[in-house]
Order: sequence, then C-alpha cells, then structure tokens
Amino acid sequence: MGRPTRRRLLRGVSTGSVVLALDRRRGRGDRVSDPLGRRRSADSPLEVRIEETNAPVAAGEYLDVTVSIENAGSTPVRTHVDFLVGSDVEPVSRIGTTIDAGETRSGLGMGFHTYPVPTDDEFPIRIEVEGASAERTISVAGATTYESVRPDPRVSVRPETEVLFEVDAVDPDDGQTTIWWVDGERVGDTLADPWQSTYFLETGAHYLRRSFDEPGSHEVTAAVLPDGEPGSYAARWTVDVAPAGSPAPTIEALRPAEEVISVGSDEEVTFELEAAHPNGLDRVVWWLTQADSVLGVTGLAGERDVARLSTGGCHTCRLVPWVICEDGPMATPEPTWQFETVRDESISLSIRETISPVAAGDRLEVTADVENAGSTTATRNLELVVGHDPTVVDERTVSLDPGETTAVTLAFETYPTSQDERFPARIVTADAADEVTVRVSA
Repeated sequence: MGRPTRRRLLRGVSTGSVVLALDRRRGRGDRVSDPLGRRRSADSPLEVRIEETNAPVAAGEYLDVTVSIENAGSTPVRTHVDFLVGSDVEPVSRIGTTIDAGETRSGLGMGFHTYPVPTDDEFPIRIEVEGASAERTISVAGATTYESVRPDPRVSVRPETEVLFEVDAVDPDDGQTTIWWVDGERVGDTLADPWQSTYFLETGAHYLRRSFDEPGSHEVTAAVLPDGEPGSYAARWTVDVAPAGSPAPTIEALRPAEEVISVGSDEEVTFELEAAHPNGLDRVVWWLTQADSVLGVTGLAGERDVARLSTGGCHTCRLVPWVICEDGPMATPEPTWQFETVRDESISLSIRETISPVAAGDRLEVTADVENAGSTTATRNLELVVGHDPTVVDERTVSLDPGETTAVTLAFETYPTSQDERFPARIVTADAADEVTVRVSA
C-alpha cells in the first residue's frame, strides 16, 4: 500500500496499517515518548498534550480536539500548532501562539469535519509543535447510506454545466446539517449560507450547486447530520462529465422582456419564463434577493414548458429563477429581473408630536398624520425606526379611503440607560417618511 495522502485519508481509506513518520520534520536531537502518545526532542522546552476529543464520532461529524502546550524553558517560545492526519505532510489546520516561560497554555481547540465513510473505521491524528508531538487514534462510526436525493446517483452532464444536488430532510419535523465534498475535498456546509435554511424550510431539502469544467468522472458526497438523533447519513453521486452528457436547460423567452421592472407599492407583476430541455424539465424555484426568500416553486413538465409567477418586490431586489431539469442540470437567466418601486405621491405623512423627553425605561410614543390624497383606497404598513443604528421597534398597518387623513401612534419601551441619550426616530412607509430627534433622560 502506498503512502496515503491527506485526500485519501479524509476520503475514507483505512489507515489502520499506516506507520506514522513522526520524525520527518522535527529532527532536533533524540526524541523521548510516553504511553500517552507524547514525543519531544530532548532539547525542546515544549511539551504538547491532547487533553480530550469528542471521539468516537459519526462519519461526517466535526472532530473536536482540545490541546495543551507547556513551555518548561526560561524564555518565551513562538510556535505553530499543527493538526495532522495520518502521515500527511500538510496540516489540516494550524494556529500560531506564544507560550511564556513556565506557562501551560490549555484549552486550544482544533479539529476538522471527518469524511462520511460507509463503514466503521479508525485513523491516527497528531498534534505537532516545534520539537514535540502528541498522537491518538480516533474511531469513526460509518455513515448510513441515504437515498432520498435528487438527481439520481449517476449523473451525466456536459462540461461547465451546473448541477443541483439535493438531500431531503431525514425527519421533516427536525433540522439537520449537511456537509458537502467534491472529489474528496470539503466544499461547504449548510451553516455558511443563509439561502440554505430558507430552501430547507420551503422545500424540505438542502442543496449544492456545482459545475464541472474537466471531463471525466467526479464524486459528490453529502454527510447528513440530523439534529434529533445520533449517527450520520451519506448521499453519494458519480458525475460523468463528457461532451455527450446532458446540457443545461435553455431559457428561450422571458416576459416582461425588460430587466428593470417598475412597480407600485401594492402592485403585482406577472413574470413568465419559457424553458426547454431534451431530457425533461422539473421545476422553477423563484428567489427574491436581499429578502433571501423563496417566493414560490412552479412545476414544469415535458421537454418544453412555461412557468409563471405573480408577485411584487422590494426596491432594487432581484427576482432570480432557478430552472431545474429532471436529470439534475440547472440554469439561471442573465440578467435577472430587478424591481424598481414607484412611490405613490398621493400618500404623505408628517410627525405631529412625540412624548419626549422620557425617563429611561419608560414608553416613548411618536404620533404621525397620514394622508391619502389619491382617488383610490390605499393600504400602507408604517414602521417606527429608531437609533443611529436603525432598528424597527414598532409597526402598524392602516387603510385610507380617498381624501382621508388619520393619526397613527407608534411606541416602544426605552432602554434603562445610565446617561442622557439623543437619537433619531422615524416613521416610514413605502412612499413617505418623517423624522424627529427624541431624548431619553438617565
């Protein structure tokens, strides 16, 4: 068996027979060791210990390792702390620290996400500092194969075609974390992207968007860690990339054709998208940027179909449709639609009065007059926004008949500050706003 690389170790090659080359970098004199797996050079002032780990772990889980370093010397030592797997020459993580003379630095946390191997396994880990090391063997419980996925486990696409990989919820009533690998390298997880949680709530699945530039065979793996139960699951795809593979869907028509769409505050616009794919279309997921929300999912059928969505939007937000095919390829039109909110000049407001100053901790009220000078009934949401770091503290919805004016009072409990405060207070709608400065007494 050849010497395992870091990639092979993290992709689940058994390491039980690996002999660790612990002296490959720190050759400063003879080394001494003990039954706890600690080794150090005879002339090194440092000693490193693995205090604890969270092993055994389920395959795919984060291996958490706590380290301590002692400097028995008479001068401070600046060192790198390296976390290595097997006999690999490159650390999976590294931190720098200075240890003062006679100091023991405890509680240093290191770790990495284990690969979702299909069977129980063991592998060695090693912590190294200048002239010293400590090692331990870690046990991993194999991940259960998970088959509630899209697309099918065997995917064939053309180069540079984006594919949407999805894993459904293990338990629809509970959450989960999903970590993704491509060709053995971790490429992300669901905690790092706010769209993941939105997509999970809307569709009951986590996703990975990925394109493959190089022809050949590629591996995509997802480790699924349910919140409410121990253990882990693994979903696996083999992706064959070749010129004869499945293409991206074509988006043949967008209506409206304009990129910038002007809409009133209460107006909706109908959007249409015509798409085609020789292997069959599946659905369109409609995203609204800035709000980071899914406005809807439209099912598609056959080799050609039209998706429609009627919606309003927020100023400068974009409506981004994901066109998804049955066999995995996806595409997004370029450019996407952008909303431009047209203000209704017939709606106006002005702040009439405030209860200010107030004692810290008391209720502060702001009253505004709202007028509808138009010829149709208008419904508006009013927000009270306070502070130099603007925060919405109260809101209310009002409906006004043509020519009607009404007074609206919004309020909040002030913070019990120990000093006098002055800050702006604004009442805003989609069409109008007014601002005053209020005071809170200590």
